[in-house]
Amino acid sequence: MASLIPYLSFENTKEALTYYEDVFGATDINRVPVGREQADQFGVDPDKAEEMTMHSEFEVGGQKLYAADRFSETGDFNRSISLSLNFDQQNPDEVKRFDDIFTKIAAHPDTEVAMPLGKQFWGGMMGALTDKYGINWMFNGD
Repeated sequence: MASLIPYLSFENTKEALTYYEDVFGATDINRVPVGREQADQFGVDPDKAEEMTMHSEFEVGGQKLYAADRFSETGDFNRSISLSLNFDQQNPDEVKRFDDIFTKIAAHPDTEVAMPLGKQFWGGMMGALTDKYGINWMFNGD
């Protein structure tokens, strides 16, 4: 079975993983640093290679994401990314879980809330915010 997993890029993925763990409650974090032997391949100083991330995995709201450092690429890639965390609004435990996640993220000083999480005119729940790294997150209760 195929799956689609978002792959994010950061200036400093190691720092971003700490942020997602603290603010988003990310779990199952696995980070693979650049080893000294791969430093040349990635165009980084061998003495700084261990601080760089060639690949990482983590989960937010039970959904898997991948991430790595940008290395020599420049630009603000994340501003064009929107991720939707969908949950069952008929399940009170799930609604509380996602409301708690949204509330915690929204309270962070580097978060921009575009729409508070709540019931919408179409009958579903919806909330939207942009995190510290410019990634747009939609919380969608069906």
